[in-house]
Amino acid sequence: MNDSVPSQDNKRELKLMSLEELNLWGNVFNSYMLSSLGSLSNLKSLSLTHIFDVDAMEGSIGLPALKNLEKLHLEYGNENGWQNLTNLKELTLTDLSSTSNIIRDIGTLTSLEDLVIDGCDVGANLNLYGFCELRKQQTLAIINSDWNVSLPECFSELTSLKYLDISKNHFSGNISVFKNLTLFEYLDISFNNFFGDISMLKNLTLLEYLDLSSNKFSGYISFFMSLTSLRELRLSKNKIEIPNNNMIYNAETEMHSLDTPTFQLRSITLSCCGDGGSFPQSLNHQHDLEHVDLSNINFKGYQFPNCSLSGHFQLPPTSHRGLLYLDVSNNSLDGNIPNEIGAKLPSLKLLNMSNNFFGGGIAISIGGMIFLQLLDLSNNKSSSGIPRHLPMGLVLFDVSNNQLFGDIPSSMENLTLMLTLDLSNNTLFGGTPRWMGKMSNLEELVMGNNHFEGPIPVEFCKLKYFLKILDLSANNISGSLPSCFSSLSLTHVYLSRNKLKGPITSFFNSSALVTLDLSNNHLIGNIPNWIGSLSMLSYLLLNNNYFEGGISVQLCELHWLRLIDVSSNNLSGTIPPCLMITISNDSSRAKYNNSEYLDFIGYTSVDVPVKFTMKSISYFYKATVLTYLSGIDLSCNKLTGEIPHLFQHFQDIIVLNFSHNNLIGPIPPALADLSQIESLDLSHNHLSGNIPSQLLGTGQFVTFEESSYVGNPFLCGEPVPKNCSTNGSSSSVPKNATDEGFIDMKVFYASFVGSYIVMPLCISIVLYINPYWRQAWFYHVEAATMSCYYFVLDNVLPKRFR
Repeated sequence: MNDSVPSQDNKRELKLMSLEELNLWGNVFNSYMLSSLGSLSNLKSLSLTHIFDVDAMEGSIGLPALKNLEKLHLEYGNENGWQNLTNLKELTLTDLSSTSNIIRDIGTLTSLEDLVIDGCDVGANLNLYGFCELRKQQTLAIINSDWNVSLPECFSELTSLKYLDISKNHFSGNISVFKNLTLFEYLDISFNNFFGDISMLKNLTLLEYLDLSSNKFSGYISFFMSLTSLRELRLSKNKIEIPNNNMIYNAETEMHSLDTPTFQLRSITLSCCGDGGSFPQSLNHQHDLEHVDLSNINFKGYQFPNCSLSGHFQLPPTSHRGLLYLDVSNNSLDGNIPNEIGAKLPSLKLLNMSNNFFGGGIAISIGGMIFLQLLDLSNNKSSSGIPRHLPMGLVLFDVSNNQLFGDIPSSMENLTLMLTLDLSNNTLFGGTPRWMGKMSNLEELVMGNNHFEGPIPVEFCKLKYFLKILDLSANNISGSLPSCFSSLSLTHVYLSRNKLKGPITSFFNSSALVTLDLSNNHLIGNIPNWIGSLSMLSYLLLNNNYFEGGISVQLCELHWLRLIDVSSNNLSGTIPPCLMITISNDSSRAKYNNSEYLDFIGYTSVDVPVKFTMKSISYFYKATVLTYLSGIDLSCNKLTGEIPHLFQHFQDIIVLNFSHNNLIGPIPPALADLSQIESLDLSHNHLSGNIPSQLLGTGQFVTFEESSYVGNPFLCGEPVPKNCSTNGSSSSVPKNATDEGFIDMKVFYASFVGSYIVMPLCISIVLYINPYWRQAWFYHVEAATMSCYYFVLDNVLPKRFR
């Protein structure tokens, strides 16, 4: 073979050497294979994402040799040699554990036009001055990276920037740094710590998208009237003021009227933006609006869009078919909802008018809004019945916390797409409709605090596939729990304050159950052992029923249990020691990662309160507060034995109530380990001995008064009034009282025998002294003897013996 002819291997190598574009997404490589990429000196585009090798993740790809690279997407590695990539125009870095080397050399990438950094960590002492050298940069996105740094003033020199997204970080600085970047078309700096007067942005006339939400900006909202290209505006959660008239001040404090804007907004969000004031009248000319969020503002005297949100709610004179989303919640609107709302806003998909002061009835025309999916009229003063006709596309219908009355119309059975139905806190009455079993997609059914009556329909058993939350609390629901009702998807059940009776026969397969509240009913029987198999159960409330038997040790299998209340029942036996270890008190879930914990336990959009007693006062706790509470209430039962001594795994307990039982023995000194306790009640038991001195100078125990221990006659020491002797027992109690109970048996027997001796002796002395009483005594004794004799003779002895 001629040596001058290249072999097949050499041909392949030559082809690879000339390769210009390489995408290695989702492959398996080791660090050696990746390091060989440096030999591909002609590469212009390289994508390394989803590389499945731990060793490779820490390796190097030999960047210094890739001098012709123009486009790079990197998802691993800790590279050096960035200063050689002078031709790089597009750079995307995703989920890197460290980008310190890249940020240090970023200023050398002088050709860079597009830079995206998503979810990348950086070290301490972060310096962003290198970004100021990227004078050709048009796109910059640093998102979800939690960078805590101030933007340098030199950012104002990046005059080629058109797209900037640095949202969801901890950036800080004055908004003035952006005022000269007049080529901006997209600006999102939301969820940071920027500050300054938003009027600094008034010259960014090419802006189409502007999101400044969740910062610390100030100024007047009218600044954006000069942004002639604007299509989407988001300013929520700032300190922006709403002018009280249709005028604003310029820098020379002269007043100028606002002209009709030349732009047409598609979306505007001003939630939590200012407090009161008047919205610019010029926004009446916005006809392309699809999404409007004006919640949490408390506007006074303005119209938008073509409708007054001051006092009575007024609709535009003509139909506004382009509007898809309207949120005017959390304001001060009053009057009636206009009857013609369905005709004037026929295309709405979302209508949120909650948390206002609307009265009257629910507009009948809402039933004609065929595109409507979410309707929230909660927390108003509406006083009528539920409309007989509602839009068939509804997936959420919330009219809670109003003054609605009447029954639930049967026409609602056709709303088969419904996911959330909230009718709670009204004066609705009638039976719980059987046809609700046909609402097969229902996830949240909330009807608490009304006047519904009758049994829970068996048809509810058909909701077992999707139903997550069931609230029928504070009604007049009677009958027994349907045995077939055991949904696998249920996470929260609230049936308290009703008239339910019989044993617990439902929920035995509801393995996702987090909250089970059956308190204040007429339930009987034992607490079922299968409750211990509900592995996710966190809140168990069975108080104020007629349960009997012991506290099942199966409850010790509930490793997520935070709150148990079985007070005011007929429970007997001892307190299982393992129960003290079972109560989950990992407060870090609530304190440090509350949102994730709420998701974990099945947190829903409906927040139903749970009633629990603390310091002898009953409070209602909603889910967001309940996550911080842990406790045990076993009060008002017939429990016996001693208080368990195991508290070392129970340190964050908030409430402990063992009162009104028959508990004996001393108070465990280990109670002092409960450093977070706020409510302790051991009153009205048979506890004895000295109140441990460890409780008298430890945390909250110092604040507990005599009421926490009252009703234990053999308990002594502060804060009860009885003093203790030197041996630690009460001076008024016999030494062996705690060993033999409340009655000293030796004293009892001695007094019994003595009474039989003393009584005859006393009678003899009296008869000896008084002859008349003596004669009468013997007369009555003789008469009684003869009566007994003749009674026996006539009625007992056979005739042959008479």
